[in-house]
Amino acid sequence: MKQRGIDLAPAEGGRHHIDAVAESYRLLRLASSVRDLGAQFTSAVSRMLPQAHTLLLFRPAGGALWENTADGTPAGSGPGILSPSEERTAYNALRTFPDGSSLGVVVENHEPGGPIVDDDLVSLELLTAFMESAYQEILHRRQEKDLIFSLNHRLLQLNSLIDTGIEVSRFGGIIPPHQLALQRAASLTNASRGWVTVSGNGRIIETVSFPPGMEGPSPRDRLGSIATSFSFGECTYAFLLSGKESRNGAHMFEGTDQMLLDALARQVHASLENRYLHAQALEMQRMEQDVAVAASIQKRILPTDLPHIAGYEVEGVNIPSRSVGGDYYDCIPLADGRLALVIADVAGKGVPAALLVSSLHASLAAYLESGTPLVPLMQRLNRVICHAATDDKFITAFLGLLTPSTGELHSVNAGHNPVYWRRGNGTVDELIKGGVPLGMLDMDFPYEEDRIVIQAGEHVLLYTDGITEAQNEQSQLFDSDVPLKEFFRRQNRSTPRDFIDELLASLKRFTGDAPQSDDITALHLVRR
Repeated sequence: MKQRGIDLAPAEGGRHHIDAVAESYRLLRLASSVRDLGAQFTSAVSRMLPQAHTLLLFRPAGGALWENTADGTPAGSGPGILSPSEERTAYNALRTFPDGSSLGVVVENHEPGGPIVDDDLVSLELLTAFMESAYQEILHRRQEKDLIFSLNHRLLQLNSLIDTGIEVSRFGGIIPPHQLALQRAASLTNASRGWVTVSGNGRIIETVSFPPGMEGPSPRDRLGSIATSFSFGECTYAFLLSGKESRNGAHMFEGTDQMLLDALARQVHASLENRYLHAQALEMQRMEQDVAVAASIQKRILPTDLPHIAGYEVEGVNIPSRSVGGDYYDCIPLADGRLALVIADVAGKGVPAALLVSSLHASLAAYLESGTPLVPLMQRLNRVICHAATDDKFITAFLGLLTPSTGELHSVNAGHNPVYWRRGNGTVDELIKGGVPLGMLDMDFPYEEDRIVIQAGEHVLLYTDGITEAQNEQSQLFDSDVPLKEFFRRQNRSTPRDFIDELLASLKRFTGDAPQSDDITALHLVRR
């Protein structure tokens, strides 16, 4: 029998066969496509079996039809396509690969009078194994190329995600953050269309589409789509991407696409929160500026130095619990030689309280200059505060008119704390005659006037409830532990300055580290 196959023994012509096989293996490995592989395989078989007819078929993953690798034409379907035309006159083989694709080999010997011999079958088996190995290398190179493309695409997505995060978080952008995020999400995931729907209180507030101008998503658009949403304030932002496109046509979204959309939605959420907090910070800054202005005005209202009164000593203190307070005190010289002793406490704190203090100060100065008697003066102040304040605001106040030469003090207490008068015999009386706080009733309330005469060595103390109601860390009140009336009675030999210093020190010892809950104000007068 004629030996036309591969003879690995060192006989004549053996080296020629070995070299032919080696060359065939080299050429097969150089193939870069299925068609190129088919051409190289057919050529290798022709060199070994010149009379043979070779057919290499390819079936892609998931496909039913076989294709001729020579020209890509359909070659039919079903297992019968690889069957030999006549027993022992043909060689056939089927190889299926991990990606689901298959290669089929059919070799028929057209040489008259004989089948393919055993040696030729061994050669064909060896060439088929080489062809299988070469095709796997093609698959590996293709997978490597796809992997590099995928990694580059992911790197592009990551860089774009970072850039989008920067743009979305930028204040004052032309494009709203949710619209910008939708555009970038559609671009990075290769979605052909997308929507952001903003809804709240049971209705749709806004719908943004990509490309612009499309109607809202249909049930068909939701098939094979990816979506995410978040809530901010009273609104819900819902993102939807549909119709992913690829180099091979329509494609399903991947897990990384969903992760990318979720990440962009989180960036929009963070951007909206930052914008809200930024607006709040600006508003807070404006409020702080307003408070600073109010505090500056209040500092001008409160006395920096009290007047010198012949035969008397007077000292005062004001410690607001906030930047601006609702307490007020003053000692005002009048044109007729008298002095007005005033202390007041607005219900509430902060800027509203400071505004009422400003109104009280301006109105009081005007009425004092006009020489209005004490009771009508308080009635007019009541109407002014009533018209200037809201329903929950009022002012407790004490106003006394002192004639220094005689020590005579005429006073009205408008709902304020008792003013203490320590007499020469050591007893402490309370000046409480007056009426309701200012601004509580819009009427000419019949205020009562009190009259006393301050003798030499006698003291008068005006104060606000920030002293008596100061709290320690156990929420106990200063006046319940150290009654101010008794504290004032014991300090009978101290100067006004010494008394106020000792009072503040006692308050500090009592309250400890507890925060100051109210303004602290006091005015102390003694006749020498």
